[in-house]
Amino acid sequence: MASGVHQPMAWTGVDRDTELRTARLWLRGFRHDDVDDALAYRDDREFARYLPHIPQPFTRADADAFVARNIDEPWATLPTFAVVLADHVVGTVNLEIDPVHGVAMLGYGLARAHWGRGLATEAAAAVVAWTFATHELIAIWASTHADNLRSQRVLAKLGMTPDPATGTERRYWLRRPAASRAAR
Repeated sequence: MASGVHQPMAWTGVDRDTELRTARLWLRGFRHDDVDDALAYRDDREFARYLPHIPQPFTRADADAFVARNIDEPWATLPTFAVVLADHVVGTVNLEIDPVHGVAMLGYGLARAHWGRGLATEAAAAVVAWTFATHELIAIWASTHADNLRSQRVLAKLGMTPDPATGTERRYWLRRPAASRAAR
């Protein structure tokens, strides 16, 4: 899997009921009762600093819409996992799967109170492993702002390789592991 990230993970499902479990986290689809947790971690200017699509302040109406959108989006191409720690949603890991081209975009966000503990890497690594195990993809990519060094470290720990830098965006790629290609 990813270089430097070796952890046991168990999963069930390949649909909206999919659950991933790591040593510290539970990743699952969003539920209607996740609104309070989403509001708590997303209403934070520093959290949203490199995520311009997240309004600030992030209101209850924004949280309601965010949770509803993640429940309603088609799981086959737009799965979004709620990252649960100690019975609270503290972030997300999402994918935009392009089955025609065999690639997926990886996105993630984690409550600022939990930065610096390896949780973003742990959550994203679980989703990457699940994605390659359950989808016919050749690669996963992610992008981040050039100034977002924390996110760049997460992507490097996942084993992703950066494209040559252009502008303020940094794009990273991870090809399907050779062992996974051979098994298919």
